[in-house]
Amino acid sequence: MEIMALDKNFIPTGMTRIPFFDLSWHRKYYETGEFQVQIRAPDYSPDMAYIYTKDRPELGMIQSVKFTGDDGMVLLSGYFYEKRLKDKIVWPVFNGYGTRAALAMQMITAYKADLPLVPGTVADGGEKIEKQETGGELEKVLQTMLMADEKAIRCRYDYAENKMYVDVWQGKDRTQGQTENNFVTFSHGFRNIRKVAVKDDSSNYKNYAVVGGAGEGSGRIYVAVDLSGGQYRQQIFVDARNEQYDPEKQTLAEYKAALYQKGLEKLQSYVDIHNVEFEAVADSGVRYLEDYDLGDKCDIIIEEIGRSWQARITEVCETWSKGIHTVTLTFGDKIPTLYERARVN
Repeated sequence: MEIMALDKNFIPTGMTRIPFFDLSWHRKYYETGEFQVQIRAPDYSPDMAYIYTKDRPELGMIQSVKFTGDDGMVLLSGYFYEKRLKDKIVWPVFNGYGTRAALAMQMITAYKADLPLVPGTVADGGEKIEKQETGGELEKVLQTMLMADEKAIRCRYDYAENKMYVDVWQGKDRTQGQTENNFVTFSHGFRNIRKVAVKDDSSNYKNYAVVGGAGEGSGRIYVAVDLSGGQYRQQIFVDARNEQYDPEKQTLAEYKAALYQKGLEKLQSYVDIHNVEFEAVADSGVRYLEDYDLGDKCDIIIEEIGRSWQARITEVCETWSKGIHTVTLTFGDKIPTLYERARVN
């Protein structure tokens, strides 16, 4: 992969191609990805602000610079441009009705403020919902809402047009149950995976939410979100009193529908985790970026433990070191850190 540096105005700084020693390009579907690259000190310039590559859709923001005098190396690292959405909040209050993809683009247009974002593609389909939001970080609100439809947000820099597009997108279905795209199956039997790690974890799982909205005492409005399917209920309470009810602007049914979505999105933080990670073997019949990509839904078979999944590629961690390119894929649910679990609980 070839990279170049841009300044804060997206103008190239020096060389059109920066030689590097080590590069990690960690792409993520439901979250914002990150990168780090090690270059020689003579190739570094203080006006470097972004790392751009025509070979991937992401644009890296240089947010950390570390210089080691002993080896004359500079380590550049940061998040991809989507992280700018974390700097914006949903304020004043947002009220909307439509598909999650359409609502996401409405939010971006309303709250992007001084971000130079141009509306791009919007993925089709999905149920229509009532959505109310007040004060949340725009990045987190968008990611959480779109996850319910298995869609994602992406900022995509067009170098030729000098425009930063923002897309609401969805990966392709490559499972054997569909006919529109080529099939992709990962398994030891197909000899296209190695270093497999499987994680199942239900310790943080919840399936029933009581959402408390506007009002006080017996006059407070409550909504239940029941995903238990009639089984044992594992409950949480969601305090949504900030979501105000205005009978002049919405019906009670519309307000309760918005509270329901709030509870549904909160339950996504308490998933029953099913996750598999492995290195994709090169030259094994399926090719990264050609036969499959980030966000695509594929079949996975782990014969040793008799398990199979149909799951999306939620992370692609690419590394280049000493001339070797490694691609590590993660499918399924994000595994929260202990810190993230503490914040949820």
